[in-house]
Amino acid sequence: MTRKQSGLGRAELIWTAAILTIVVVLIVNTLRSEVARAKERMCLDSLAYLSAQIHIGLEQLELYQAEQLSEYYHGSGNHLSLDGDGAVNDLSEVLLDDIQIPQDPWGNAFVLHKVKQGKNTEFWLISGGENGLYPAQPFTPASLAKRVYLPFVSKNN
Repeated sequence: MTRKQSGLGRAELIWTAAILTIVVVLIVNTLRSEVARAKERMCLDSLAYLSAQIHIGLEQLELYQAEQLSEYYHGSGNHLSLDGDGAVNDLSEVLLDDIQIPQDPWGNAFVLHKVKQGKNTEFWLISGGENGLYPAQPFTPASLAKRVYLPFVSKNN
């Protein structure tokens, strides 16, 4: 007796479902990693933009010395406790009035931090990253941090 076959059998259906599941899992994992990379890149771009705007703001406000600035300035968003005892000021104090202060892609605030290392004082703009923890010192560009340079004053002025 011959049987007329139409459609998929059970074994073929199981293999098709298994292959489709594997393909979907691979696509979802790839998309997750790409979204994480995109958020990190967006954070680095925001750090570069804000550090340039802070530099311009400091120049317009004629703040050329590290002593003229507080230890911490924070933007909008969540900001966890930071190391140090300094007062935390609003980041808009060192920016021009029309500059919008973004949050990092994870909803954390960008923080401008004055770091004293011996005789030298550096300013770093930092992000809490995905876990919301601000990086420990010394900051590096790999730690979602960007150094902000004070405006230069020529000796002729």
